[in-house]
Amino acid sequence: MLSHDGVWARYILALCFFFASGSGLVTGWAATLCGVLGTVQLANALLRYSPVMELINWWQTHKKTL
Repeated sequence: MLSHDGVWARYILALCFFFASGSGLVTGWAATLCGVLGTVQLANALLRYSPVMELINWWQTHKKTL
């Protein structure tokens, strides 16, 4: 799992990629690449730090005591 700061860095990086491709700052293949990289960074941030995954991990560690 990534640290909380690492996840925020990936969110910011994804936002930068989406802004670059969506604002027309880059066009053509570069915009396509920015969109793909933004999606990858966003998915990585969501999968590496998810409140649902933390809840599942907590449930599995405390299942025996409940």
